Amino acid sequence: MATKGMNIPAIEKALGEKWEDTCARLEAAGGASASHKELADALYPQFEGRVDNHGWWVQGAVVAYEQEIGRRVPGQRADGTFDVAVSRTIPGDRSELIVKFASLIDSTLNEVALDGEPRTSETAKRSFWRADLDGGIKVEAAAETKSEGKTLFVLTVSKLPSPEALEVWRGFGKDFLKQL
Repeated sequence: MATKGMNIPAIEKALGEKWEDTCARLEAAGGASASHKELADALYPQFEGRVDNHGWWVQGAVVAYEQEIGRRVPGQRADGTFDVAVSRTIPGDRSELIVKFASLIDSTLNEVALDGEPRTSETAKRSFWRADLDGGIKVEAAAETKSEGKTLFVLTVSKLPSPEALEVWRGFGKDFLKQL
């Protein structure tokens, strides 16, 4: 059975087994009566040492299974909220693009007020801008150098209350990134 929103062929390739077999493993672990954590905890050791980045692929498989059984829809987290991410490759330095992004924000983002001060940070690989918004919404902008003079910029909005809010923020994010 195909699951909208998840790439089942990629999961099959990564785990090295047919989707039906992965589903059978999840059913044996408690299926629809088990929590997301219980399913992931049961599947995790079965692929440890057999699959590169197995934790990531196990999480993806559990999410796909939950979508298939109707527990969640694409973009929905285990807690019932929704996340959306939009990205764009942009000319420029990653740190400078985070500063430019921050300069485009006043006290609101998509007409939702900031709740506290935004935070910035950097790792060897990425530059970040993070903020909390009213209603518990979380926003993260991440910039990563992709090639000489090109940066992958990803805007992620999480803890959204509905699929409709997800789509509103997706449109906002795509338009907002064009300003960079």
